[in-house]
Amino acid sequence: MTTLENLYYGNIEPCDTETLKRNPRYIESLNLVGRMQQEISSGMTSEQKELFEKYLTASNELASVIAEDAFKTGFSLAMKIMIETK
Repeated sequence: MTTLENLYYGNIEPCDTETLKRNPRYIESLNLVGRMQQEISSGMTSEQKELFEKYLTASNELASVIAEDAFKTGFSLAMKIMIETK
């Protein structure tokens, strides 16, 4: 199958995190974020924790939007480079 066919049939997932999970920088950063989140929330009231959770949800959504845009931009750039090299 071609790459395009594999993408269509779901054999390729552009958001696949398996390679990311093997990235030492990712693992280190994820662990740091988890520790900081626990440390910050340990001294909070229940209302503050609820607000903090809403903040984290919004922050994660923003990161998702940024990642999606970066993927689209990278794909578009790659296509432009391919067209120019014909």
